[in-house]
Amino acid sequence: MYFSTQIIEQIGALARDLTPISDIASLLDINEDLLRQAIADKHNAEVRNAYYKNKALTSLQLRKQELELAKVGSPLAVQLSSSYVRDMTINEDL
Repeated sequence: MYFSTQIIEQIGALARDLTPISDIASLLDINEDLLRQAIADKHNAEVRNAYYKNKALTSLQLRKQELELAKVGSPLAVQLSSSYVRDMTINEDL
């Protein structure tokens, strides 16, 4: 399925706000199955990249905030930061 540049930008913006795919489809009046296929399709780089890159940018921002809180002694932030390191290590082995 073809997605216009405007729709791709909206997909990215919603992904940046950590909006689930089902909600993105509803908000943009897109067939959910077609959107899921487009995001899963490694050959459909524009939609896939818009979704995953923007999701990753927000995840990065959240991790940075947690690291700052961990540095000033927040026990929960320290625990979450440790889980980020563990997740990175697991991801390296994939």
